[in-house]
Amino acid sequence: MSCVFCGEFYLPEGKLKDGKFLCHSCGREWILEKRKRNRIKPPEIHTLSNEILLEFLSLFNTSPNLDDLLQNFTNLAFRKLNLPGISVMVYEPRLDRILVKSCKNKKGPALEKLAFRMEIKKGEQNGPLGQAIETCKSVYYRFDEQPHKQIRQYGRVNKVESELSVPIHLKKEVLGLINVDYEKDDPVQAEKDRYFLELIASQFATTLKNRILFEVSQTQSRNFRNLHSAALKLSSLGFKYRTEIFRVILLSLTEFSESNLYALIERKLGSEGKTTSTEGYILTGSPRAPEIKLNIQLKGDWSVLKKPNESAILMDSTDLKEWKTLGSNGKKKHLAILPVLRSDNSEIWILLAKEEELHWSPEEIDVLNAFAVQAGISVQNFHLFHQRAEKERLDKEIEIARDLQRSLLPRKMPDHPNYEFGGIMVPAIGVGGDYYDFITHPTNKETYVCIGDVSGKGVPAGIVMATVRTVIHSLVRKNPTPWEILLTVNTYLYQNYFKDVVSPRFMSLTIIHWDQNENRFVFSGGGQGNILVYRKKENRLEEIPTGGVVLGIDPEIDRFENRGELNLEPGDFFLMFTDGVWEAMNLTEDFFEIERLHDCVFEARKENLPQLLETVLKKIKNFTGEREQTDDITLIGVKRLR
Repeated sequence: MSCVFCGEFYLPEGKLKDGKFLCHSCGREWILEKRKRNRIKPPEIHTLSNEILLEFLSLFNTSPNLDDLLQNFTNLAFRKLNLPGISVMVYEPRLDRILVKSCKNKKGPALEKLAFRMEIKKGEQNGPLGQAIETCKSVYYRFDEQPHKQIRQYGRVNKVESELSVPIHLKKEVLGLINVDYEKDDPVQAEKDRYFLELIASQFATTLKNRILFEVSQTQSRNFRNLHSAALKLSSLGFKYRTEIFRVILLSLTEFSESNLYALIERKLGSEGKTTSTEGYILTGSPRAPEIKLNIQLKGDWSVLKKPNESAILMDSTDLKEWKTLGSNGKKKHLAILPVLRSDNSEIWILLAKEEELHWSPEEIDVLNAFAVQAGISVQNFHLFHQRAEKERLDKEIEIARDLQRSLLPRKMPDHPNYEFGGIMVPAIGVGGDYYDFITHPTNKETYVCIGDVSGKGVPAGIVMATVRTVIHSLVRKNPTPWEILLTVNTYLYQNYFKDVVSPRFMSLTIIHWDQNENRFVFSGGGQGNILVYRKKENRLEEIPTGGVVLGIDPEIDRFENRGELNLEPGDFFLMFTDGVWEAMNLTEDFFEIERLHDCVFEARKENLPQLLETVLKKIKNFTGEREQTDDITLIGVKRLR
């Protein structure tokens, strides 16, 4: 015998309720053999046409990415099946959970949000949804009969009585669920829809698996590109300032992991390998407002660091008795502890923490292990260099710092058929604090143009410039506005280079955001200066002030918020400069000044942008003659070609 609702083939098994014998599998009343005729019989042929089936199959072959695939499928099913509501849940490897990824119902977006809160961890007993995942079979159920509060609430708020859940699986590996809502308890219609949806789900599974694998590979590719970039920075920074290496290690970690705590733990060793002290270097706050605490004395034995592990240690914070010494709030976290460097004098470890509902994926751990190895090499390089630096200290320091600064400047300009880009930076004494950058988002749809000037010159200014660049690069992938970037840089500078510092550092900065699909350049200023714009149609130059306040002096700069926008017609261009341009001085101590700069730009206006910048620089050199350069000189620009 079998239940006509769920199709289970076994002897009647279930429970009695109100005089009815209810199926243990689906919860419906068993229809026993003694009945002469079944009350409900599954349809042999679904009423939907082959044309509709082909329409779904075509969708699976044409949707460009996972989000579009899910949303297009949901919209198509909603229209063709004429349903009160439909949602698709997809397995998310990073969280090891099945989450609602797309949803459509007649109640509109306000109630659709409720569906997006639903999630199931594989293996959880989460009512009928968990049953569909566990058995890899479709389940039909009433909302008011479910013990799970969230499921009952969904049915009540959306005014639907029942739901059909169809697993999307590939060889019994559940990739997600298709959930169909019904306004009434309608097992007949659900049975009709089940045949069609199971057919669709079997075709959907292959496409969905490929999309998930592609998303994972894209994430891995992005992580390893970030790893390569971080390795270049770390290898360049390992020259003199040990704490700066630790700063950049912590900031770079934000590009690989969504941790809410980033720490370096150093266990200093005495004779016979005994611990003399344990120090922490901790980054707290958010990536937009980071705060780094250095040389914090940590209490406790830290026996976990004494284990001879060569790769990551994964554990819960409840198993680390020293967890509270890091300033935690006591909530349970998932920890990853990675060895960085072991020497006779010390051992250095990276410690990261995630919220309890998040997990460390194997792919993420692979990248973090590789980063920890690179970080260890950088720290070791510092130790080796420090032994040699006593003899050739100043000259070698400047040479390495100069290479560092050059490596941090853009290696190539953005590539766009309708625009031209250029940038030049000439440091005053080997290395300086000027900064410019063209940062293109990984999607290649947005570009940030940056120019700034750190107070002072030489190695200290160059170090500040390097760490600010790291902060900005870690922010760009989150698509912030220019003013949001300035706020974060201000907080970082104030907390780390101005507050309670003997030799404070501050910085002027202008950020321009350009959406490559539009001719709009949105900017915000932090006391950097004006933007010089050439208008081809009127054959004239104009100056656009950026405003703002110098960053790093005031902890709160919200009152100085500013935002501007400019557009370029074909042949137009804009330029930005640091003060080393108009304050360049000749032998008679005359300044180059803004008026002379305008004349140079206007005379060279017909040249391509890189040549124009070289012409202006040549004019400055001719003006200063044999006089030593007193400040860094930086010029950048963007020109619209057509």
